[in-house]
Amino acid sequence: MKQGIVFVDDQGRIAFCNPAAEEIRNIRETEVAGRSILECHPLSFHPSVLKILEDLRSGKIEGHQKMNIQMVRGKFYDNTFAAVWGPRKEYLGAVVVSQEVTERKKAEDELKNAMERLRLANEELKSLDQMKNDFFSSVSHELKTPMISVMGYIGMVLKEKAGTLTEEQKKFLEISYKNLLRLGKNIDNLLDLAELRIHKKTWTFEHLDLRKVIEFSCLTIDPLAREHQIQMEVQLPPDPVWVSGVEDKLNQLFDNLLTNAIKYNQEGGKIAVELYADPEYAYARIVDTGVGIPRQSLKEVFTRYFQEKAKPLGNAKGLGIGLSLVQEIVELHHGEVHLESELGKGATFIVKLPRDSSELRVQSSEKSL
Repeated sequence: MKQGIVFVDDQGRIAFCNPAAEEIRNIRETEVAGRSILECHPLSFHPSVLKILEDLRSGKIEGHQKMNIQMVRGKFYDNTFAAVWGPRKEYLGAVVVSQEVTERKKAEDELKNAMERLRLANEELKSLDQMKNDFFSSVSHELKTPMISVMGYIGMVLKEKAGTLTEEQKKFLEISYKNLLRLGKNIDNLLDLAELRIHKKTWTFEHLDLRKVIEFSCLTIDPLAREHQIQMEVQLPPDPVWVSGVEDKLNQLFDNLLTNAIKYNQEGGKIAVELYADPEYAYARIVDTGVGIPRQSLKEVFTRYFQEKAKPLGNAKGLGIGLSLVQEIVELHHGEVHLESELGKGATFIVKLPRDSSELRVQSSEKSL
């Protein structure tokens, strides 16, 4: 047998060992016969061996007991102890079977080391995550304090406490004030950047006219378009296009798409915004005359932190999360977003959103009348 076999009598003395046991334990049966089994084990294992033999003798352990130990030449063995009982249930001793498990022990040690490295890496990630949370808490406070002051002064100007305003001035200030309110909500939770999981929060959906949402986003980014002499053409249908959605999130969606269309456009370029619908879906189409996106990058643009290599207008820098947020917001609204682009030929984004079912029911009942 390749396994080492040693028989230990009721006094813990070696009574027999086979050739494999002699090789494994580096002993000779003629030399160790009648000597304690402890002499074949390192001193540190003596208490364990004695306990196993005593448990077997007393019947505390039924079956067998296994112990892993390093023997000669650095090899590891599983030593399995089993009691031997006589015909009158008297304890005669124990059989010890030694099976080499060096490779398994190496694998176990490597696994333990890998688990320890993972544990340390996890601790480091937890520390970094806490640092991130502390950072965002600090940034939230630092951003919101001056923003509240700005909102207060704009509110006073809108109430004409600093003098009479023209209609155009009121319009611009109202847009600014509404965007500051949106910014305040984003700062409050920092959900989009801190958690990076838009579905983490329960959102309240409303009955929204998608024309109004897109119109507001176009007004929001209009100053940026004018700064780069980019012409915007907006085509909205005469009748409302109702969807069920979260207004802030939909505004953010179109803000990101329109801002991207400006950032990667060219001075004096164009952006076309079109909204149309069929009985089931609303479609928002945004076309720019910008630098375009290489075919090999089309599948990557909606991933987190993707950064296009093209130089943006005005060297505007971003975090590379805008389009990934677009996709998350579209998915939040059970819609789809499609991209068509070629390098040097601009880009076309099409956002497809379900029409509000309540609107469709109203239309259906009106037709039946």
